[in-house]
Amino acid sequence: MPNETVTHSILKAKGLILERVEDEVVREVPLTIHYNGEEIATLLSSPSQTEELVFGFLLNEGFIRVPDDVYEIRHDPSDHLVWVEGKPCILQKELMSKRFVSACCGKSRASFCFANDVLMVKPLISGHYIPLQEAYDYIKFLESNSTLYDSTGGVHSGGVGYQGKVILTSYDIGRHNVFDKLSGSAFQSDLKLENHVIFFSGRVSSEILLKVAKMKVPILIARSAPTDLALSQAAALNITVVGFAREHRLNIYTCPERITP
Repeated sequence: MPNETVTHSILKAKGLILERVEDEVVREVPLTIHYNGEEIATLLSSPSQTEELVFGFLLNEGFIRVPDDVYEIRHDPSDHLVWVEGKPCILQKELMSKRFVSACCGKSRASFCFANDVLMVKPLISGHYIPLQEAYDYIKFLESNSTLYDSTGGVHSGGVGYQGKVILTSYDIGRHNVFDKLSGSAFQSDLKLENHVIFFSGRVSSEILLKVAKMKVPILIARSAPTDLALSQAAALNITVVGFAREHRLNIYTCPERITP
């Protein structure tokens, strides 16, 4: 298990009193991914669930489709390099040449053009629904199982739920990475997510919404706010978005029929 935090000596202010204390700070590492010998991306991430992150990233960005598309994966933790040998991707050059800086994570991470995203998503057909109490329970789980956030305040966290049970969890300094790790975990275990729920600690941007659509998850529950573009996409893609979720309150923005009293 990698070290997730480092200790820094800081000055803590309480009123007008300054006190020197030791504080835990979350680690951030640059993870560079090579696919078939070519560097395709450097993700700024937490040093955990690295293989899941790589699988999820390659899946969500269109490099792979099924587990057999990956022939070999090698990870060198000492210099944060991952080498993946896989099925040749016809659009690899195009995917690599059309990156743009993501507004969701500032300049910390590159993503790919919306044109490719449009080709990979379509409106979901799902009759899945959950009781309101189940939505509250997922958020309660998130609030009660965030040890690294409690000690550092520096990570996002999320999970996949089904019929009230938490199936997968992940955390990372980057919002995108949380979803790639969940996607990669499901991909590795051949878990289909069509009738599952994703719950998440952060805000819902259009890019986050597109990741949910690629994972074919019909319900997204977030502790923070959605953007207008994300909600427009959610309505078009038939995805239920719940925001500002707390243990006893939440807002349902799109496709409300999937949350029943």
